[in-house]
Amino acid sequence: MPLLPAMPALSWFNQHRLLTMTLVCLFHLALSWLGLQVPFFNEHISLIWPATGFTIAVIWRLGYTYSIAIAASVIILTLFQGLPLASSIALGLGNALGPALAVRCFAAKKLRYQLDNARDLIWFLLLSVGVGTLITSVNGASQLWISGYVSDALWFSTMLAWWFGDSFGVLVFGIPLLCFQRSQWHLVAGWRFWTVLGCSVLIALLVFWLPDVADWSPTLLFVPLLMLLWTVLRQGLWAASVNVAVITSLAVIGTIQGRGIFADPEPMQALFSISSYILVMSLFSYLLAFLQQSGARTRDHINSALQGSGLGIWQLDLQQDSVQFFGQAEMMLGYQSAELGRNFASWTDLLHPDDALAARTALVRHLKGEDPLYQVEFRLKHKLGHWVWVLSQGRVIERDAQGRASRMVGSNADISALKQADLAVSQLKDFYATVLSKVVTGVWVGDVRHQLIYVNLGLSRLMSMTEAELLEKNILTDFPEQTLQHFRPFYYRAMHGLTPVRFEALPIQTPGGRQLFLSGWLVPLLKDGRFDGMIGTVDDMTQHRQYEQQILQLAFVDQLTGLPNRAALQDKAREMLASALQQQQQLAVYHIDLDHFQHINDSMGHDTGDALLKQVADRLKMLATAQDLLGRPGGDEFILIRPSRTEHDVLQTAHQLILLMAEAFAVDERMLQVSPSIGIALFPQHGLSFAELQRMADIALYAAKASGRNRYSLYNPQMSESLQDRLQLEHGMRSGLYAGQFSLHYQPVQSLADEQIISVEALLRWQHPQLGFVSPARFIPLAEHSGFIVELGEWVLQQALKQLARWRQQGLNLRVAVNISTVQLRHPDFMRQLQQALTQHGVPPALLELELTESVLADQVEQSRLLLQQIRGLGVTLALDDFGTGYSSLAYLKSFPLDKLKIDRSFVRDLLTDPDDRAIVHSVVVLGHSLGLRVVAEGVELAGQLHQLRQLDVDDVQGYLLSKPLPAEDLENWLRRVHSLGLPHTQPDPQ
Repeated sequence: MPLLPAMPALSWFNQHRLLTMTLVCLFHLALSWLGLQVPFFNEHISLIWPATGFTIAVIWRLGYTYSIAIAASVIILTLFQGLPLASSIALGLGNALGPALAVRCFAAKKLRYQLDNARDLIWFLLLSVGVGTLITSVNGASQLWISGYVSDALWFSTMLAWWFGDSFGVLVFGIPLLCFQRSQWHLVAGWRFWTVLGCSVLIALLVFWLPDVADWSPTLLFVPLLMLLWTVLRQGLWAASVNVAVITSLAVIGTIQGRGIFADPEPMQALFSISSYILVMSLFSYLLAFLQQSGARTRDHINSALQGSGLGIWQLDLQQDSVQFFGQAEMMLGYQSAELGRNFASWTDLLHPDDALAARTALVRHLKGEDPLYQVEFRLKHKLGHWVWVLSQGRVIERDAQGRASRMVGSNADISALKQADLAVSQLKDFYATVLSKVVTGVWVGDVRHQLIYVNLGLSRLMSMTEAELLEKNILTDFPEQTLQHFRPFYYRAMHGLTPVRFEALPIQTPGGRQLFLSGWLVPLLKDGRFDGMIGTVDDMTQHRQYEQQILQLAFVDQLTGLPNRAALQDKAREMLASALQQQQQLAVYHIDLDHFQHINDSMGHDTGDALLKQVADRLKMLATAQDLLGRPGGDEFILIRPSRTEHDVLQTAHQLILLMAEAFAVDERMLQVSPSIGIALFPQHGLSFAELQRMADIALYAAKASGRNRYSLYNPQMSESLQDRLQLEHGMRSGLYAGQFSLHYQPVQSLADEQIISVEALLRWQHPQLGFVSPARFIPLAEHSGFIVELGEWVLQQALKQLARWRQQGLNLRVAVNISTVQLRHPDFMRQLQQALTQHGVPPALLELELTESVLADQVEQSRLLLQQIRGLGVTLALDDFGTGYSSLAYLKSFPLDKLKIDRSFVRDLLTDPDDRAIVHSVVVLGHSLGLRVVAEGVELAGQLHQLRQLDVDDVQGYLLSKPLPAEDLENWLRRVHSLGLPHTQPDPQ
C-alpha cells in the first residue's frame, strides 16, 4: 500500500522542493499569525487555528517531507511567543506528527483528497478530528502544563479549546484547500463567484457582528444556510466550501467578541453554540453538495449508457397525448434534444405511410391487453429526408380506475444496418447459389439422417452422376463399400467431434469405372450444440496424386541406373538395420568405387561414362538377392548391404564382386576395362547406424585404393588412425600452401664433359609447424590422389619461373627442371597455365625443363604423345624421370618427343658393387644416345660413382657429391664459392 494516495503530477514542486518548503513554512507562519489575532482563551489558546487545515492539505497533497517545514514554522512561532526551546521543539513535532498520522490513516482508508463523495468526507472529518487534531491538542496542552503556563485545573479546558481551534481550521480551511482543482479557476475568474462571496460576507456581518442581533429572531440563522444552499446548487462543492470558510470565520470572531446572534456572557456556552452551528451548517452544505453530485453523476451515467447503447427512450402520456424523449430517440432521426416537442402527433407524422397501419395495430392490441408487449418495426423519416428503420418496444406502466392505459414507456432502436444486412444476406444467398453451381469443386450438404439434400454441378460432374441421382442418397450406405471403408472414419470423427475434418487422397470408383483420388473437408452443422447435418467439399486430386508418385520416384530413385539413390538408401538401410538388430543378424556393408572412372569421363565423355555405369549396375543387380539392398549414392559409387553370417561369407561376396567386374564392358563398340575397389564394414561390430557404417566402409575403401586398387579391404580400427593421419596431411597441405609453409630447393646438375653447372632441379619442401619436415614421398601421393596436386603443381611452376626470371636479371642463365605429375599433365587447363606462366615471367621456354614419370608413356599413349608434342612445340625441354622403375614399353621411347633420360638413383647407389646395375646403366646410356637423348644420373654421392659414370659415358650428374638441394640464395652462394672466378660459365642465352 502506498504511503500517500494517488495525486496528480507535481513536477514543479518536486523540481523546486527547497523553495516550495520555504514558501510552505512562511505561509504557515502567516496563517498562524492570523490565528493569534483572535482573542486568547485562558490567555494562551486561539479558538481559530487555520494553520492546521493548511498543514493537513499540504502533507496530503505534497508529501510527508513537508512536515519539516511545518515543524520549523511552529518552532519559530512559539519561540517568538516566549516559550522555552524544548517546549517549542516538542510543539513543532506534535503539530507535524498529528496531521502526518491522520494522512497515513487517509492512505490506509484509500481516501481521495478531492473529497468528492460522502464516504471520503466523513472519514476525513473523523480521522482529522479524531487523530490529527486530538494529537496536536493533547501535546499542546501538555507542553503548556509542563512549562507552567497552565495549571492542573485548566489542562482539560485548554486542551478542549486547542482541539476546537485545530478542528475549526481543518473543517473550515482544510476542505477548500483539498477540493481546489485547476478546473475551479473558471469560478475564480467569474463575477458570480465574487458576488456570491460578497453576499456571504454581508450576511455573516449582519447575523454575527451586529451587537443586538441576539435579541432578534433565531430565524436569521437560516439566512447564511440558504445562501450556502444556493451556492451548492449553482456553483458546486468548492465554492460552497469557500463560503463556509468565510461565514464561519466571521461567525467565530464575532461570537468571541461578544457580538452577533451567539453572543453569551459565558465563553464556554458561546463556544458550544457557535461550534454546533458551524458543524450543522458545514455538514448540511457538504451533504447537499454530495447529493447533488451523486444525482448529476447518476444522470450522466444513464445518459452515457443510453448514448453508448444507441437506444432512444420514450414516455407516452395517453391522457395528455404527449410524448417525452430521452437518449438517442431524437438524435437517431437527426433532431436535437426537445426539437420534436412533446406533441405525439409530431411523432406519428414521421411514420412511413406503408408502416402506419402495422404500428397502429400493434399499439391498439397492446393497449387492449391482447399482446403483453408492444413491439413493431417501422420506418421514420429522417430530418435529411431519408428513411430510418426503427424497432419500437414498450409496455403500459399505468392504468386508470377503469383499467384504461394512461402511461407507456418504451425504447426505439435504429435497425437500419440490420435491415441492410438482411437485404445483403438475401442477395448473397442468390449470389452464392449461382457461384456454387459454377465452381469446379464439388459441394454437398447432408441432413441429420445422412441423406444428401443439396449437390452442386461440380459434384455431379466429378461423380459422373446427375443431381437427381445423387439427391436423397444415404452418404454412409449408398456408395461403393470399398470407398465407404475409407470415408466413414472421417465422417464419424467430424460428426462426433463436432469439428471440421480434412481427408486426403480418398480412393473412389465412379459408376463409369474411373478410379479417382478425392480430397476435401467435412464440416458438421450444429443446432443447439448438437449435430444437425454435414457440409462437404470434394476436389479431384487424381492428377496431383500421379504427380506425387512421380516426385517420389524422382526423389528416391537414381534416374540413370534405376537403383535407390542416397535418400532411399538411408531410409531403407535404417529399416534393414532395425530388423537385423531385432533378429540379431549380421550385415555387411560394401562400398564399391570404380577405379580411374574419372579418366573415362574426361577422355571419352560423360555419355560413355553413363553407359558404363548402367552396365555396372546391371551386373551388380545380377549378384543382389531379394534380401540385399543395392543402391547408387552418386558418382561412380555403389552400396551393397547383405546379410552375412560369417567373415568367410563377407569376403566371398567381395571376391565375387571383383570377379564380376573383371570382364570388359562393351560400350559404343569399345571394350572398356574398369576395376572396383571395395571397402567393407560389418553391422553391428563397426557401427549401429547407416551413416557410421558408411563412414567405416569408406575408410576401408581408402585402404583398398592405397593397397593398389582392384581389391577389397575389411575395416579395422588401425585404418581410422591411418586415415586420420592422411586427412591431417591433406588438410595441412591446403592450408599450408597459403600459410607459406612450402618452399622450393634447387639441386644443381653438372655436365661431365666440361664440368659446368648447366641446370638445377626444383624440388618441393614442406615444413609443417607441428609435424616438422614432411617428406615429399608422403605428401605427393596424397596430393595426387586428392587432386590437390594440380593446384600445388601450378604453384611450383609459378615459383620456379619467378626465380628463373630473377636469375636472368642477375645474368645467370640456368635451365630449371620442374617435376610434373601425370594428374597435373592430364588437367584440361595445363597447356593454358603453362603458356600463361611463361608469358607472365618473360622466361624463354628453352630454359624450362619438365620432368615426367614413366606412367605418362603407359597410360593413354596417343593422347599423351599429342600433348607432349604440343609442349615440345613451345620449346620446353622434356625429361623422363626415374627411368627404369616403371613398366612402360621401351618401344614407346622412340615415338615420344623426349630430350633426356634420368637414371633412377636406385641403379646408381650399388653401381660400384653390383655388376647388374652397371650393365643396366650402360644399357640405358646406349639406348638413350641411340635415340638422341641426353642421359642424366641421379643420386651421385661417391667419387667412385662419378668416375664409373664418366667411364659409362653418362652426360650429366646430380647428387649429394655435388650438392644437396639448396634454397635459391644458398645456391647462389654455393656457385660463387665453388667457382672462385664468380658466377660459373653457362650456356648462351637461347634468346
